[in-house]
Amino acid sequence: MNSQDRIQTIIAKLKAQEGVRGVVITNMEGLPLSSDLDPETTENVAAIITSLVGKAIDAVEELKEGTLSFLTLDTTKGQINIAPSPKEDLILVVLKSS
Repeated sequence: MNSQDRIQTIIAKLKAQEGVRGVVITNMEGLPLSSDLDPETTENVAAIITSLVGKAIDAVEELKEGTLSFLTLDTTKGQINIAPSPKEDLILVVLKSS
C-alpha cells in the first residue's frame, strides 16, 4: 500500500468513529498531506499545528520528560487531538465533537 492509500485509509477509519468532525494529516514542516476540511482551513491548521507541536516538543525536551506523543486541546465545541510522529514525519489532527 503506498503512502497516499495508507493516509486515506487512516482518514476513513477516523471519520467512521462517532463524533469526528474533521481530520488533517500534515508533515512536520507544515505541508498538508490530506484532509477532509476545505483547502484554506487545511493549510492554516497545518501551519498552526506544526508550530504548536514544535513548541510542545521543545517544552517536553527542556523539562526532560522524554518525547511528546500526544496533545489534547479542549474547546467549547469538543476536542482537538494531535498525534505527532516525527519518525514518520507526520502529524495527525482530529477534531471531535463533545
